[in-house]
Amino acid sequence: MKRYAKLIGYRNQCGLSQKDIGSSLEISTQAYNAKENGKVKFTADDMKKIRDVLSDKLGKPLTIDELFF
Repeated sequence: MKRYAKLIGYRNQCGLSQKDIGSSLEISTQAYNAKENGKVKFTADDMKKIRDVLSDKLGKPLTIDELFF
């Protein structure tokens, strides 16, 4: 199973692309892709921003653990 399968699943469920999330983090699509594919680590700040974006889109609270671990 891919390391960030849950994150990818929630991102897809929200209809968001890697470009969309990258924009939220103020990084390029390529930089976000490297993080999502485990080549570069997500920072704590990245995790919080992504959690907030996905929680807002889904209309339900998500936890960092649920997305990233």
